[in-house]
Amino acid sequence: MSDDEEIIKGLRKSRELIGELEPVYMTPDGEVIDGKHRLKAYPGWKTQTLNVSHKDALILRLHRNYRRNVSKEETKQLLLELAQALEKEGIPAEQIAQKIVELSPYSEAYTLSLLPKKYKQPKKAEAGEKAVKSTYKLLYPEKPKAEKTTTEEKKQILQCPICGAILTLGKDGLLHPA
Repeated sequence: MSDDEEIIKGLRKSRELIGELEPVYMTPDGEVIDGKHRLKAYPGWKTQTLNVSHKDALILRLHRNYRRNVSKEETKQLLLELAQALEKEGIPAEQIAQKIVELSPYSEAYTLSLLPKKYKQPKKAEAGEKAVKSTYKLLYPEKPKAEKTTTEEKKQILQCPICGAILTLGKDGLLHPA
């Protein structure tokens, strides 16, 4: 059984046991702001019309969904639709992510992780990419080639992932500064 089917089944049972606690919120043109699963559970669920724009309906849906577990894909789609609505209002694409952070209940990091690069500030996107590359280099440093000592023994040379210091593995099995 899918997550949606499970939610709908639970809502049907809840309605039978205690009634309709929350109405389905809609825009005047019939767009569901909050309550898609309730309508699937029972098409006659009580509704309440809110006189809001499409953009405000998306913002309300984000806030209403914040209180429950919503799939990442559903949130991603809502954020994308909101980004497109803000773009239609004339907000420059690179400022849209920050505007969404101001309007929605989600953190900047989560919002940025879900939005396409088009809607992110170029400097923040570059900074994020550089941070990922630096972290990768720290976690997976290039292994320097082993050098031969005067006694023709091979020395293993390592680099400290924290400070970058060059270290060698001594005969005693301990790391020593090079």
